[in-house]
Amino acid sequence: MVSVFFNESFFLLVFYSASFNVKIDRGVLLKVKKLKYQLIIPTVIIVFILMSINIVLVFQIQQKQAVNELKEKGLALTQQLDSTWEFLSINQHRINTSAKGDFDFKGLNCSTAGMSIGVIFAEKNGYKIRYVNTNPRNPLNEPDPFEKRVLEKFANDTAIDSYWELVKEEGQRYFCYVTPMRIDETCLECHGEPAGEMDISGYAKEGMKIGDLAGAISITMPTTIQDQALVFNMFWQCMTFTLLIIGCVLAIYYFVTKRVTKPIEHLETAVKQVGEGDLNVDLQNFRAAEEIEGLADHFNNMAKQLKELYSDLEHKVELRTSELGKANEQLQIKQIQLEKVNTLLKEDSQYKADFLAMVSHELRTPLTAIIIFAEILLKKKRFEDSSEEQILCEIKENSEVLLHMINNILDLARLETGRNSLSIETVDLVDVINNVECVIRPLAQRNDIHLTARVERGVPLIQGDYEKVRRIIENLAGNAIKFTPLGGKVNIQASLAEDPHYVKITVQDDGIGISKENQAHIFEKFIQVDSSSSRQYNGSGLGLALAKELTELHGGVISVESDLNKGSTFIVLLPIERPQRGDAE
Repeated sequence: MVSVFFNESFFLLVFYSASFNVKIDRGVLLKVKKLKYQLIIPTVIIVFILMSINIVLVFQIQQKQAVNELKEKGLALTQQLDSTWEFLSINQHRINTSAKGDFDFKGLNCSTAGMSIGVIFAEKNGYKIRYVNTNPRNPLNEPDPFEKRVLEKFANDTAIDSYWELVKEEGQRYFCYVTPMRIDETCLECHGEPAGEMDISGYAKEGMKIGDLAGAISITMPTTIQDQALVFNMFWQCMTFTLLIIGCVLAIYYFVTKRVTKPIEHLETAVKQVGEGDLNVDLQNFRAAEEIEGLADHFNNMAKQLKELYSDLEHKVELRTSELGKANEQLQIKQIQLEKVNTLLKEDSQYKADFLAMVSHELRTPLTAIIIFAEILLKKKRFEDSSEEQILCEIKENSEVLLHMINNILDLARLETGRNSLSIETVDLVDVINNVECVIRPLAQRNDIHLTARVERGVPLIQGDYEKVRRIIENLAGNAIKFTPLGGKVNIQASLAEDPHYVKITVQDDGIGISKENQAHIFEKFIQVDSSSSRQYNGSGLGLALAKELTELHGGVISVESDLNKGSTFIVLLPIERPQRGDAE
């Protein structure tokens, strides 16, 4: 039946393709660009596709129905034959017992009766009914290759109660239906144990047990009637669909010609008239489809408006030209004003940057002197008052904080003016993190904070500015210590990033944390997020901004992961190779 489906589908394609090719050869469909043909062609194609799909689906349904009918026939026949076989098996002794009660085998057993019934049935309707076994007593019960394959399936899987297949022999298609025959109690007398003992028919017993496969009933039915019915149905569906397509084409052609193309040709003539400069167009009595009539009404109104506008067009053009000239003059004046304002803004920005750089630079010298003198005084072994040493320590520490803030301001001023550049060299992150750890450890110890620093194995040397990389880590670590309460933890770690072209530096603390809404602003200049309502932590708010600028100057990325009151983790990704931003000195 599958081949029938392909044959019919091929017939459909050839039929419709031939009809289309005739039109294409005449140069109608490819050359004519009129609307009616452009509507007919896609309509025919869509109808053809839908109908073809319908034919395929109907064919598949009918094919399944035909197979189901054949299966039901095969099941009914096998059940009848099996019932006959079972009847003969149950009444074996009665058949082979004489009226006097003596055993008299008459050669009529279940196998002989089943084969005889199959031969008689086949002579009447062309069916083939066979009882087959892999080790038959009668050579006529020898299975063919198909039946042998099915018997193997029955032997390997006792759950299979039937098997069917469509086969083709000598140009004729057949439906083969096979059901297994298994040993029950009535079969043991002739096929049971002990093996080798002669049964009533003179054959040696096989020694089978209940449930063993004794053979199969094989029924072969020709499918000529079903195939002819499918071909007939396909033919009438094709004819019906062909007539439907022709009807659709004629209906579309008539409707489009009457209600669309002719009115459009009339409208086209009016458009051509207006295009040639003749605005005396009147489409008041225009009749067509509602949409085209609306289009004609709009076109008629447009022609009237054009006629009215044309009379004073030159005056309006002069007026618009004058207005445009005035607007252009105003635009030039605004442009000059914007250039002046832009120049002033650049000067103010440069002045601010120069002023910050000058002030920061001038403040560094006295602060450095204060720090040095405080260190000299602290080296004295004796102090007249116990508070003197504490005062000197406070002077030194606050001076260092102020110097750090001034350095941040100076670096930011340089970045804004574009004068900050990278001094590219080979940087070992082990040295950088050790340096930072030595600087901030006293601060951590003073605040009773547990500080750890670690560089994982395999972290390579990177190309960057040693001092600026140190400033990035120092600002992040100092910021972490500042916002971590007494007894907290701060961890500095360097490792390989997921991207093999970058190294990852993380600074983690268990401090006050940062809320989600404030995380987007912490890297801005002069911004400091405090978890309390009043300002509890001192600072200029430049540390994170400078860390971000220096990281991006290296071509890296900085980010933060934090939860309020649970701590923060700052992540810096730095490229291993030479940075793309900045000029190497």
